[in-house]
Amino acid sequence: MDIFEQTINTSEPTKKLVKRELLIFKRYQLDVKDIKCLLEWWQKHEAMFLIVRFLAQHSLGIVGSQIEIEMIFNLAEILTNLGDVCK
Repeated sequence: MDIFEQTINTSEPTKKLVKRELLIFKRYQLDVKDIKCLLEWWQKHEAMFLIVRFLAQHSLGIVGSQIEIEMIFNLAEILTNLGDVCK
């Protein structure tokens, strides 16, 4: 179940959950020297910080776009065709 599906009728309990988890996350003692791979740390602790993970994915995640890929392939085709014209 999604964390935000728990309180569909009112947003007040959701705000309290988010604030509470963010406070816990801020106070969590994290020793940077012990972390070799940040992704591994998140995999181990994602169940503890579901809301923080959700917010980070949606605000920091890079969304792939099919349109950008099509533009790259079109540009590659144009450049390839220019090479043929120059011969």
